[in-house]
Amino acid sequence: IDVYPQPVVFHCLAVPGAQLDRIEKAAVAAERGHAVTLYECSNRLGGQALLAQMLPGRAEFGGIITNLTREVERAGVNVIKSTLFDAAMANSSTPDVVVVATGAVPRVPPLETDDDAHVVDAWSVINGEANVGASVVVADWVGDWIGLGVAESLARAGCQVKLVVNAAVAGASMHDVVRDQWIGELHKLGVEMIPYAKVFGADEDTVYFTHIVTGEPIVVEDVETLVLAQGHTPVNTLADGLKTYPGEVMLIGDALSPRTAEEAVLDGLKAGTEI
Repeated sequence: IDVYPQPVVFHCLAVPGAQLDRIEKAAVAAERGHAVTLYECSNRLGGQALLAQMLPGRAEFGGIITNLTREVERAGVNVIKSTLFDAAMANSSTPDVVVVATGAVPRVPPLETDDDAHVVDAWSVINGEANVGASVVVADWVGDWIGLGVAESLARAGCQVKLVVNAAVAGASMHDVVRDQWIGELHKLGVEMIPYAKVFGADEDTVYFTHIVTGEPIVVEDVETLVLAQGHTPVNTLADGLKTYPGEVMLIGDALSPRTAEEAVLDGLKAGTEI
């Protein structure tokens, strides 16, 4: 049933990283009769799903990008890529609704490090942008696909890998069937897994952790690279710039609170049906 006898026209504007929540939101809003423009700062839609599909055994994850992109095309959404949308553009085009789905960036916790410590984030490793040494520690704070996937990818590339997790088990936030199978693969690849540990700092060849229960030190030596998989920090620059915007502003997805792909798509669906 069409709840809009006369279609409501507005522009739905969003920015960097083309997260899944944004794509779903644009498709749903367009199907409901709204005029929707989707801004993407890069030249590809997909956000973190583009990273997920690059990990071993995760190629099928790219299907969610293909499916949602097709929904957007079918609904007639105007997609503008390689353009960073900002508050000035909103004020000049005056859309009725601005949907902020700007995603998140890797979280970097406070660390005690010296100038010789080689510290990189998981995204740069997945993208092949980091110069990772032969002996690697992956410090996983969340216990999701990122820590497990990066550890497997590096192990398959010939690195000696230790996966150190801030939980009782690696992949603690994942479904146990998927988690256990993945842990089994890491075991076969020779990845050492150390639980109950929070990263504290690093120097040239050592990474320091504290036990999350006892507070005692855990020292991992002979390390060339520390890879941080420490969750994500919302990107809210646009939202902050739109605090005085006269139209409606909606904040969704990782820009609101970093979560899973399923929750991102649900956010987009709910936002699209609320307008």
